[in-house]
Amino acid sequence: MPVVNVNWWKGAGEPERRQLVSELTETVSRLAKCPPEAVTVLISDVEKDHWGIGGKLAADL
Repeated sequence: MPVVNVNWWKGAGEPERRQLVSELTETVSRLAKCPPEAVTVLISDVEKDHWGIGGKLAADL
């Protein structure tokens, strides 16, 4: 039972989350040779001021 964790910046809407879940499920199911029902996708929205890149907060970039 594959579990995919996605962390991305807060702000994506429901249509983008639906597409992400659909496409990740399809790809993982194909590569892992398991039914789509066995794939779990967890999405975490992260505030830019809680995300660091190159020693700086993403909110400052």
